[in-house]
Amino acid sequence: MGVMTLAYPTSVASTRSLRLSALVVVANALLAAGSLGVLITLTDTSTLFHAAFALDALKFVVVGGIAFAAIRAGIRGLRETAGGAQRRRSWAIVGISVAGLFAVLTAASLIATATISLLA
Repeated sequence: MGVMTLAYPTSVASTRSLRLSALVVVANALLAAGSLGVLITLTDTSTLFHAAFALDALKFVVVGGIAFAAIRAGIRGLRETAGGAQRRRSWAIVGISVAGLFAVLTAASLIATATISLLA
């Protein structure tokens, strides 16, 4: 029997980028829900601002790390699919876009929380 090859192989990096960007969305939602739950239970104002900053910093590290991995895999996927020999270039583009958007939103949220914590 001969070796079986695909006519148009798919890019593994593009698939990884899309999966990681989906993980970014899920991780952001879970950490935001957990943060909201903790912040609702606090009554002291000074503790509230410190907890909000700490939880936002945790979210920044986790979501930012996953987003960085998704963007890196997406760039690798774009390189793999550049010549047209491999498919799923659009998956790499979507992975980069979603991960980049959530990275920017998470960074903006951390900056806003830090500003509010310092002013209060």
